[in-house]
Amino acid sequence: MLIQFTIVALLAAFLIASLLTLSSVTKRIRELGTLKALGWPQRLVVRQVTGEALLQGVLGGLLGILVGLAGALLIEAAAPTLKATFAETAQQGPRLIGGAFGQGDVTSQSTTVEVGAPISVGLMLAAVGLAVLGGLIAGAVGALRAARLRPADALRHID
Repeated sequence: MLIQFTIVALLAAFLIASLLTLSSVTKRIRELGTLKALGWPQRLVVRQVTGEALLQGVLGGLLGILVGLAGALLIEAAAPTLKATFAETAQQGPRLIGGAFGQGDVTSQSTTVEVGAPISVGLMLAAVGLAVLGGLIAGAVGALRAARLRPADALRHID
């Protein structure tokens, strides 16, 4: 169940990044149209938009690692402990006093759990990889929009 939620959250993040890139391309119609009118080939415009989104993905992944490391180190420095208490029943045969209706003696036990935040290099690499993948997907979506842009229409566009 956790894997399904993770996949849905990842897809939602990719969708939001794609929508933000589309919004950026839409706001920059005049700029991109001017570049095409000045003679930039379509591949350079696509490369520009994709490169920007990819750079944002890399920087976002690295910033995410820094924030995650700071949080993990803060948790490790605080070293919080939690105390869990649970009830356990001990059935000792039929008794009428204190054990009516099949109840046994109830004892309470507790245990202490130390909270930690282990740091995994593999997890950090996966996070940066997913951030780069998100940047590539968002860049591809924005680049498709920029590629279909006609210079004359872009220059006529009024903000």
